[in-house]
Amino acid sequence: MPTETPSSRYSPVDTRVEEHVATSAVPKVKDAANDEDGYINKMKHFLTTATLANNSSKTKPSKNCNYSCTILFILGFILSLFLTIFIWFTDLYTNELFKRLTIQNGSLLYDSWKEPPVRPLLCVYIFNYTNVNEFMNGDHPKLKVQEVGPYCYRETLYRVNITDHHNGSQTFNEMKVQEYAYDASKGKDDDIIIVPDIPYISAIALTIDENFLVRNAMTSVLNHVSNFPFVTVSVHDFCFGYQDSVIRTLAGMAKFANKPVPFEKFGLLTKRIGVNPDRLTVTNGLDDLNQMGQVIQLNGKSMLHPWSTDECNSVGGSDGMFFPRLKIQQGETIHLFHKDSCRKLPMTFLAKEKIENGVIGHRYSLSVTTFNNSIPENKCYCTSTPCMPDGIFDMGKCSTRSPVVVSRAHFLYSDPSLLDAVEGLSPDPNKHEFLWLIDPILGITMETQMRIQLNIQVRNPHNYGTLSRIPDNTILPFTWLEIKTGGVSPKLSMFLFHLTFTLHWFQTFLMCLSLVGLLGTSFCLMRMLNRRLNKNIVIISNEVQLKDRHTEKIPIC
Repeated sequence: MPTETPSSRYSPVDTRVEEHVATSAVPKVKDAANDEDGYINKMKHFLTTATLANNSSKTKPSKNCNYSCTILFILGFILSLFLTIFIWFTDLYTNELFKRLTIQNGSLLYDSWKEPPVRPLLCVYIFNYTNVNEFMNGDHPKLKVQEVGPYCYRETLYRVNITDHHNGSQTFNEMKVQEYAYDASKGKDDDIIIVPDIPYISAIALTIDENFLVRNAMTSVLNHVSNFPFVTVSVHDFCFGYQDSVIRTLAGMAKFANKPVPFEKFGLLTKRIGVNPDRLTVTNGLDDLNQMGQVIQLNGKSMLHPWSTDECNSVGGSDGMFFPRLKIQQGETIHLFHKDSCRKLPMTFLAKEKIENGVIGHRYSLSVTTFNNSIPENKCYCTSTPCMPDGIFDMGKCSTRSPVVVSRAHFLYSDPSLLDAVEGLSPDPNKHEFLWLIDPILGITMETQMRIQLNIQVRNPHNYGTLSRIPDNTILPFTWLEIKTGGVSPKLSMFLFHLTFTLHWFQTFLMCLSLVGLLGTSFCLMRMLNRRLNKNIVIISNEVQLKDRHTEKIPIC
């Protein structure tokens, strides 16, 4: 039995390992030359991977920055687009601004409307009759007048008893306070004048439609009290009221007949003292800014009834403070509501005028044909047959059937026969024209020269009393009034300046800013999108090239 040597039982070297090494070493030596390209490809792959990883780690903050910038540019583009549409293609900006310029309670203009800061100057020019005795005795063929004055009063206007309505209108009374303006007057209010006796002439006129007995009784009573159709009074009494035997007699006769007393005292301006009982309703501009300040009711009525057509009876026109601004801007005819005449007075555009602070106003004047009864649109105001001569308006049917008629000062633009009735009148458009200056932005009155003449028509067809010495239907002028406002308050003037210029330039600035912002953000967005698109194209191209190179180096077995 053979014996095993120690070497055969145990060997510290594993022959299998040697065999493995030997067998594996052969291919290494065999492929050493061919593995050079594979090693290079692995190194390139390692370096490329490392480089891409390094680049990706470096570009992470840049991507976040690009993302934030893109969001900001998109928001800027949307904001610029909205602002451009808002400013360039809509009136929302202007409308929202002017909504705060209404006369509703709490608005910017409400206090100025409630208590106007500008105090008008009311000037009274009186026709003093200088040859009354000579005319009544038959020595002179015509009455002669001499214009005296002006006697001016500074008026303060308050709108009181204001009621706000849900339909965008307000109802109120007007309260006026007068103060004699010595600096603007010529003469004193205690000057003595001779004027037609308005109550006496009116009382005779009211008896025309009565029967013979009533007319005879009335005339007898009045002739017993006074047989002279002119009265001598002071300027103050003539303006603010006087009482004589004729007035007391008329009051007693009215009470005896159980009729309302026409007046306790007669005065030219008595209706302008204190709170006027007439209630005016005007729109406040909340629903339609263009209609702000337009009269829609007088004493709760939108239709009056003294005239023959609905068009003439309808209440409308401005209360004198605000006019339709769109009509002003386009130079269209506007209307002023004169409640004492129960009618609308048309005013036509004359020209544009530059006033203080460079603000442009639109000058309007009373239409030349306003008091012409011969034109078709004024036929409804004809109250007698035949109609009155052109140039005068009978307002008797609006009030107490008094024969008081209105005209332009000195019968400007009137029928020549009116000038022939008396001596001493000389119409002059520069002195007697009815003018109005209006701001076209707000339609607010900036300056007025409202000139209206009051006359009395002698109506005595039955030739009663001493009034028979004056031919029937003679028009006797006794005064003309001028209401002047010399301009707007400094606060309102600066406000109009900002609306005219500052607002215009600010709006132009916003228009340019919105356009620049829209173009700028659009350009930046397009450029960013273009760069991002080019970058994506480069990355895709590099990946394709790397993939192609890697594919080419793979050994084919």
